[in-house]
Amino acid sequence: MKVLIIATVAAASLAGAANAGSISDLQFLEAARCRGLASSENLGKLDTASLDALLRTEGGDRDLAVRTSAVSKIDAARKQADAADGKKKAKLLAERESNCAAYLGGAK
Repeated sequence: MKVLIIATVAAASLAGAANAGSISDLQFLEAARCRGLASSENLGKLDTASLDALLRTEGGDRDLAVRTSAVSKIDAARKQADAADGKKKAKLLAERESNCAAYLGGAK
């Protein structure tokens, strides 16, 4: 229950940051991981239009190292999700549903 409350508060604060048009590098990299999880065939692809727009908008002013890391996180998360089964798949789905909700804009 505490984890759910913390995740909900975190998602709300991230949604506010995403709507304000200015997110931290850490949040940018978290959004990149979410992009990889959302595009996984194994987890069930989601509509990533809002997330793609956020990454495109926020990526322009980032350092090259942060943008490069974001691309790596997208690829790594997608590969991890596509190879997952059983408990690992359930854990990644839970991460996508909780941590990524603010970035995905409610896409299901």
